Amino acid sequence: MINISDLHFSYTDKPILKDISLHIQEGDFCAIMGLNGSGKTTLLKLIARLLTASSGKIIINNKNITEYTHKALARQIAFVPQREEIIFDFSVYDTVMMGRNPHQSRWVDESIEDKKIVEEILANCQLSQLKNRMLTQLSGGEMQRALIARAMAQQTPVLLLDEPLSNLDIIHKFEIMDILQKLNFFQKTTILIIMHDFSFAKQYTHNTILLKDGEKVHDGKTDDLLIPEIISNIFNLHNDYIIDLYGNVRKKHK
Repeated sequence: MINISDLHFSYTDKPILKDISLHIQEGDFCAIMGLNGSGKTTLLKLIARLLTASSGKIIINNKNITEYTHKALARQIAFVPQREEIIFDFSVYDTVMMGRNPHQSRWVDESIEDKKIVEEILANCQLSQLKNRMLTQLSGGEMQRALIARAMAQQTPVLLLDEPLSNLDIIHKFEIMDILQKLNFFQKTTILIIMHDFSFAKQYTHNTILLKDGEKVHDGKTDDLLIPEIISNIFNLHNDYIIDLYGNVRKKHK
């Protein structure tokens, strides 16, 4: 599904990612974890072709991403940013319908099939009652669901999410992860998700990629990687912290 080889990326002279090679299998549900500044968001943006690599290759379905047109790539990959600035205020319904753009011809109104797909996704994301509400009227959890629903409407085989759980309360975190789990299980969508919560990663994801200082340090089964010794090393948690088998971290009392 996704093959990445010898990927490098730099801002001016500052290296952000160094020698990243990965193989993401079709239908994987994969967490990307690491300290802030480790290159997680940059990696997703490179896969989505929102940034251009300094060197290396990214292959999606046996084709280099540089060979896709923008519209063709939008039928392969959907990207959900951590936050999105609202420049023009649209309704939830219109926002989700925008996800159908890669499947539509220019200047042609949405089809009956487009409307059916959007209505089903609104229902699956518990947004049907909010479909006529404007984005500026949504809570943080509702806004995140709307952005994920828009990405789902693209019906891509790959979904990339940049910290969709940030700033959400515990109930909304479970809501988001349940939506993604169903999408992965029933649609076989390959999901790469940046997250910081070890317990959620252990509950929901199959595999984990651990980055540190722009390099891939570990890549494998989530249950094998999110253990106290590895977590301590990746996140610089040493003698002052206790990490249990579920990935929960607490500071020692002095």
